[in-house]
Amino acid sequence: MSLSTEQLQNIVIDTGVVYVNYEETDEKMLGPCKGGNTFLVEQEFKEVEYDGRRGKTKGLRRIINENASLTVRLMDLSQENIKMALAGSNLDEATSAITNGDRTISDSDYLKNIALVGTTTGGKTKVITLFNALSDNGLNMEMVDKDELAVELHFSAHYDPANLESPIYKIEDVEVI
Repeated sequence: MSLSTEQLQNIVIDTGVVYVNYEETDEKMLGPCKGGNTFLVEQEFKEVEYDGRRGKTKGLRRIINENASLTVRLMDLSQENIKMALAGSNLDEATSAITNGDRTISDSDYLKNIALVGTTTGGKTKVITLFNALSDNGLNMEMVDKDELAVELHFSAHYDPANLESPIYKIEDVEVI
């Protein structure tokens, strides 16, 4: 077996950079991060049953559920970022204090998108974007002696109820960002 030059150029290196509302007017870099970032697509399949079935059959499987998520380990604990981590929370503009809300998630709690941008060894840029993203794992802040605090935020993509056919994620190669 031998490797092609193209295969070697498609290797994504390092941790990448995370952007909130990527390519929007209010785009901002979310960072710094510590411990890497993880993109995950989960798919649930339904096997079509029929008499005489011997096992999984090509053409008789369908995806009945699909979810996408991005987990980042964020070190920038600004009040704005902590508010983003706590869906449904309130941020007092005057005092900058964050308090729990009334357990209602408003449309403003959803990000237009969140994107993980990485570089390949061939010099291209790999962009993974989640749409209608919401941090939905709560907040766990563990301070440890002689270490820096990083909180794990788990962003889930959400379908748009106005257009259930619109994508919840996109993975693309771009020449320049």
